[in-house]
Parts: sequence; C-alpha cells; structure tokens
Amino acid sequence: MGEALLPNPYGSGFEEQEAHWVDGLLVRSKLREKTRLQWGRFVQNQFFSVWRNSGPILLSLLYLFPLFIEMQTTLRIWLICLAALFVTLPRLPTIITLENTWKSAVDHLELIRRDEAHEAVRPGASRMLEELDDRRNVAKLHLNLGLLAFFCAIVALLQPEISLGPRLLLISASVTELILAIQPIILRNWGLFPDLKYPMLSIYKPCQRGMNLVYPLTDLMEAYLDPWTKRSWRNWKNEFENEIRTGRVIKSPADAVERLLLLEHLRLKKKLTIEEVELQKKTFLSETNEIKNLDIEYFLLHLYGQCQGLFHLVDGMVEELSTEKLENDWAMDSKLHRHDYGADVFIRITNYSSKKETVKLTITTPNAVPREQISILDIKSTKLENKKYPLNDPLNENVIDSMTQLTNDSEIFWMSVSWSNKSAAKVIITLENELDELLLEQELKVPSSSNKNVLWFRALNRIERLASQGGLIPR
Repeated sequence: MGEALLPNPYGSGFEEQEAHWVDGLLVRSKLREKTRLQWGRFVQNQFFSVWRNSGPILLSLLYLFPLFIEMQTTLRIWLICLAALFVTLPRLPTIITLENTWKSAVDHLELIRRDEAHEAVRPGASRMLEELDDRRNVAKLHLNLGLLAFFCAIVALLQPEISLGPRLLLISASVTELILAIQPIILRNWGLFPDLKYPMLSIYKPCQRGMNLVYPLTDLMEAYLDPWTKRSWRNWKNEFENEIRTGRVIKSPADAVERLLLLEHLRLKKKLTIEEVELQKKTFLSETNEIKNLDIEYFLLHLYGQCQGLFHLVDGMVEELSTEKLENDWAMDSKLHRHDYGADVFIRITNYSSKKETVKLTITTPNAVPREQISILDIKSTKLENKKYPLNDPLNENVIDSMTQLTNDSEIFWMSVSWSNKSAAKVIITLENELDELLLEQELKVPSSSNKNVLWFRALNRIERLASQGGLIPR
C-alpha cells in the first residue's frame, strides 16, 4: 500500500523498538482512490452508459402503455415494477461513484493543504468541491424524482379502472422520466462523472491568474490545472528540465515546455505528423534519455473544451508566419471565448517596425463592467523578419522556430469581460499611437450562448472515451 513512515509524534520517552508511524491520511486517500477508480471504470463502461441513458426513455414509454393497451392489473404492475427496477439500478452506482469521488477529492485537498497551503486556499479549490457536491446532489435528485414517478404509476395502476385521475398520474410519471432523460442535453451537462484519471481536472476553474502571458500555452494550461494535478505537472517539469539541450532558439526549460505543447497542438491539428514531431523534439531534448510520458494530449484536449480562444490565437500566429509579408508595421489579432457570465479575450500585438513605440490598447464592451479597459503599453520591435516561412524545414528558418521568437517579441494578453444583466453582443478592440491615431481596430462578436461550442463536445467526448479505457489510447 506504500505506507509513509513518519517520526514518532509523541517525542522522547515513547519510543518502541522497530516501531514506525503511518500517515493515516495518505493511506485513507489511497484506499478511497482505489475504490473510486473501480466504480469509475464500471459506470463509464460504454454498455453501462447506454443502459443509463436509454433506460429513462424506455420507461417513460412503458408508463403510457396502459393508456393504449388493455391488460390485466397484475401484469401491468409487474411490467412497470420490472421496468422501474432496471432504470433505478444504474442510478445507484452513479451516486456511489460520485460519493467516492467526493471523499477522494476531499482527501486530496487535505493533502495539498498540508503540503502546499497556498494552492489549497485558492478560491478555485473550494469551488471545485462545490461543483462535485452539486453533481452528487443532481444524481440524488434524479433518483428521488424517478422514485416519485414510479409511485405515481403504481398508484394509478392499483385503481380498478384507468379513469381521468390515473391517466394524469401515468402521464406525469412518463413526463418526469422523459425530462430526466433529456435533462443532460438541455443543460449541456456532458456527464455527471468527472474524468476517470484526473477527477478534479474538468471541475476546476481558474480564479487567480496573470493578465500577461509570457508562455501562452504553458500559462493557460497551468491556470486550468487543479491543485492536485498541478503538483504532478510540477514534478514532471522538474524531471523534464534535466533532459533539455539549450541552443540558439530554445534558451531555457520554459521555452522547451512551450515548444513541446506547440508541437503536440500542431499534431492534433494534423499540421504535423508524428514523425515530424519526434524529429523536432530531438533538436532540444537529450538523445540518450526519453522523457517520461505525461498526458500532454489529454491536457490539450481538456483545454480545447475549456478555453479554446488562445489556441485560435496561436493558429493565427502560425498562419501569419506562413503567409506573405504584412503591409502594416503592426499586427494585432484577438480571439474571444464565451463562458457563462462573460468572456475571455486573448489579444496578441506585434511591432514589426524598426523602433520601440508606446501605444494605447482599448477594450470596449457594451453592458460590461467596466465598459472600457485601457492599457498603455511599450511594445518593442520584433527581431523577426516580416516574411513568409515554411512550416517545417529543419535546414532553414521555419514557422516552428519562428513561433518562439514571435511569442517572445509580442505582447499577449488574457483579458476578461463580464456583465450582470443584459449580455454584450460585441467587443471592440482598438490600438492607437501616442498621438491618438488609430493603428488597428477589431470587432469581436459575442456568441448568444456559451453552448455553441462544437469543439467542447468533441474534446470532452474523446476525454470520456479515453478515461473509460483507463488513459490515453493512440488512434
């Protein structure tokens, strides 16, 4: 079980020969994690998912059978009881799984609070447990409403004849089960179950972060990692730093991590093959050792669903380097990601002129608080030549190498806009020089709903599929 040996907590005078003390919290955490994984693998099995999702729909139809088909009272009762039993059974493992996930998450957070107090006190950590508790309550509500519908149907079937009252009871039971069946679709609830391998990853939301992104992909990923997963990420980064060879382009371990994430992103976008990615890795990784495999693809898929705006911004940078020379000395690109109570705006500003300049960046959002966000920036001139680069040319300057330089020379921001009552329809971003002359302007349309995110569903569907199989399975 991997018991953790601790010093004698009672001090001198209480020593026993060959005695050791066990970290009870760690042992309990491992036991609950083992139980959570066992139940998680069961409820995320694809056959169980079909049973859980299709059962309420079939039961809602069966509740209406006595209205159209005449049969004996005993037969009707047995039919409804068996159907309700087969629908209620999969709801019990759902509650047990969420209960074990809750207990495991609490233990994990207690371990973090003991070892890394600054991570445990972040607002996102408390919201994470609240979200888990909400999912657990939703599962209990489903069970209680299903039992209520069942009792309504039984009361109706015990009547000597199906008159108006029993008909209304049966219709109510049928409608209740139908609502429980379609509720996940209506509320965009992709599933009550957290990820199998990283149970808190999909629940955690960043509450504290920086506005300036020095290493965009790395900063975004670390902002969305829950405290428990972030500890594993940091341990992996410490090991990863020992495998790096610095050079002309990759000058630090942080540059290497950012390059690794970029390569994996381009591979997922099918712009690079696996062979091309491995060839690129050899330029900055030690040839003698292979890096420990961390689920980089898993994390990227998670981020595609949580906050894909930055990835669209990165794709725009790649496209800009792959096209002909820009006519303007300034380049500004911005992408927006809508969420429940506002939006995240990602902005990239690059100065292709020959000198450093001071500019004013203004973000105007109608109905938002505040309506205008103004920043005065000193933008240095980029060392990158304004021309077209090949995507992957190991012998010459290419887009992948130039992305590191472009990121270092650009100003990349992660801004937030929010509203209280009426949502904003657009966000206007303007860039002006010291003389208040307009350099660039962009208008971003805000989606009417945060539900319109096809990539979100695709990413989470794949994550659920991979999680149910116990990890990443290459396709």
